[in-house]
Amino acid sequence: MTPGRSSGVGRTALRAARAFDGSQELTETVVTVEDGVIVSVESGTSAAQRQVDVDLGDCTLLPGLIDTHTHLVWDASPAPQDRVALETPERTVLRAASHAVQHLRAGETTVRDLGATGALSVPLAQAIAEGEVPGPRVIPCGRAIAMTGGHGWYLCHEADGPDAVRAAVRSEIKHGARAIKLIASGGVYGENERPEEPQLSRAEVEVAVEEAHKAGCLVAAHAYSPVVIDMLLDVGVDSIEHGSLLDAHTAQRMRQQGVALVPTLCVFDAIHSAYADQPGSPITTKAAEIRTKSLEACRVAAEHGVTIAVGTDSGAPGNPHGAVAQEMQLMVEAGLSPAQALHAATAAAAEVIGLADTVGQLTEGHAADLVAVRGNPMAEIQAVRDVALVMLGGRVVVGA
Repeated sequence: MTPGRSSGVGRTALRAARAFDGSQELTETVVTVEDGVIVSVESGTSAAQRQVDVDLGDCTLLPGLIDTHTHLVWDASPAPQDRVALETPERTVLRAASHAVQHLRAGETTVRDLGATGALSVPLAQAIAEGEVPGPRVIPCGRAIAMTGGHGWYLCHEADGPDAVRAAVRSEIKHGARAIKLIASGGVYGENERPEEPQLSRAEVEVAVEEAHKAGCLVAAHAYSPVVIDMLLDVGVDSIEHGSLLDAHTAQRMRQQGVALVPTLCVFDAIHSAYADQPGSPITTKAAEIRTKSLEACRVAAEHGVTIAVGTDSGAPGNPHGAVAQEMQLMVEAGLSPAQALHAATAAAAEVIGLADTVGQLTEGHAADLVAVRGNPMAEIQAVRDVALVMLGGRVVVGA
């Protein structure tokens, strides 16, 4: 079945050999959905004897996977910003729609877009929500907020000084942003910048957080070093994107304040590969350095009890859309258990994007966003790559 087709939204019972409900493994599980909502979850002997509409055999049922950090307008080419600059917005948004379908095919039923040229993620999110084009649920930030010429400025609303930043945040929210992204430091993808260097002042970040929270929007902040992260913690951001240089002290503060880490591990591998023909270039050198440090930062964050959520930074050079499985595999490489990685892609990710009451768990009353994968990802995380079925809001959108 192709994305966009549906088996309907009536009452459907699905059985699988096992499930992961967002926090723990269940054996022999039946999930019943009706009118787009999960109405019951049963496991054990009673579930094994139930009559069901869909028997998935030796599959594992999961909540729909969540990618908390994407760039739908980018196509993972070596210089995606150049391609976007040379085409019309109409062409860009059509490609972004195709990228959204790639996420859905990978079992990702919700994504958060953290920066789009021309805020094109906003109309795309609206079109998907209204059923005009297929795709996962999209939480758009519109354009990220950056200083003039800052990291990723081509995806950003550039603003300098507290008053301009306040106006920029208000403008993005006015035009449909449901989250706010701040570019608080330099990054890897950029030749004349360093990831540890601050690019927004404390005063600028403070007013941005104030305005976002007044409007009910969570704030995701691009940052790498303890100095910048500590400043962001002082003013109350909600998640740290990347955080590859964080230390134990910073991790402890994040846990105490309930600030999540989205480590985006796979993007550093991807950028390094995309620039493999330029050995010794600033971007290649930074990507190699940060790749190693990001795995260590993820391990340190986990050891200190920081909430960790899956985000791929998909669309960046060499980093394709629908890469949540790759991110989870790298989390396991960093020292997380498969169950912790699954939690990071489901319940924890839902919390980070402000949808913990709606998605990310197999529990009564949540949206019927489900994915079935062949095999047991609690034993071998790479099983998440083998998607058998995807259900979005009670409709089968991928699979039989």
